[in-house]
Amino acid sequence: MTVALGTALAALGVSALWSMAPESVSRLPISPILVAILLGIGLSGIAQRRPGWQPGLALAAGAVLKLAVMLIGLRLSLAQVGVLGIQALPLVAGALAAGLGITWWLQRTLGLDRKFAALLAVGSAICGASAIAATAPALKTRPEQTAYALACVALFGLTATLLYPWLLEAWLGDSRQIGMVLGAAVHDTAQVTAAAILHEQTFAATETVAAATVTKLLRNLSMLAVIPAVVWWALKGEAETRARPAFPLFVLGFVAFATLRSAGDMLLGESPAWASFLSLGSWLSGLLFAMAMAAIGMQIRLAALRALGPKPAVVALLTAVGMGAVALGIVALVG
Repeated sequence: MTVALGTALAALGVSALWSMAPESVSRLPISPILVAILLGIGLSGIAQRRPGWQPGLALAAGAVLKLAVMLIGLRLSLAQVGVLGIQALPLVAGALAAGLGITWWLQRTLGLDRKFAALLAVGSAICGASAIAATAPALKTRPEQTAYALACVALFGLTATLLYPWLLEAWLGDSRQIGMVLGAAVHDTAQVTAAAILHEQTFAATETVAAATVTKLLRNLSMLAVIPAVVWWALKGEAETRARPAFPLFVLGFVAFATLRSAGDMLLGESPAWASFLSLGSWLSGLLFAMAMAAIGMQIRLAALRALGPKPAVVALLTAVGMGAVALGIVALVG
């Protein structure tokens, strides 16, 4: 994890130095999240040759990431969580239906293995690597299929992380709507929040992260119902046990920090100490996210995409694009 921490601190340092550059340069901010992603990708070749790095990178991309997501709760009161959740519900339902439907249609059209398609479906539609990890044991997919699905989530999700903030700013311009689309359409929790932070830091927005986080957590909760249904579909005709995905406990942590924020605002109000605590929580969350994204960048394996041919990558790409288009369309319709 030391490598991820060092990369994250380097990313923060690059961002800080950039902000001190002449105004003609610094007026286009460089997000530390973006720098961390790029540094991680740059180090991926070295990381592959250093097996001793892998436990720390896994910790940074796992437990550290979940803690970073939980700390986002300090940005929101429970009332805000409830309002955003109600607004995001039709968007999440539409994006889920689009993701699963597109994958099912492409699987039949291209003749893709049903179990493999199921991995791509849950990874794209629900919560990226977490959904794939919860589904693969029940499906008993081959290791190379699981690795391929994870590579698709990492690569296409990373592409969305880097492109969507600018595209959505041009198309929508409203930070809350942009956050909701990011939460509904980008693959993994880390990628969603990274894209939201990138948008806030680049365009001086204020609501993107909150809206994206609540929308994505709502989408994550769907795994409790959707994964067993997808596994049943993939294993029709086989005597297999249904998946029993574990409840994503970091959601409870997010709610706990939102509860703390609500109680603190009520009891402490404008207290300087409370304001300092919230500021520290925001900075720590940003650091942890930079660590997680650096670790994820180091774990990307482009070779995995070549091993099983282009068809699954086409399915994953078209599913991701379709979910983004549906989410954008719903937001445009409901305003």
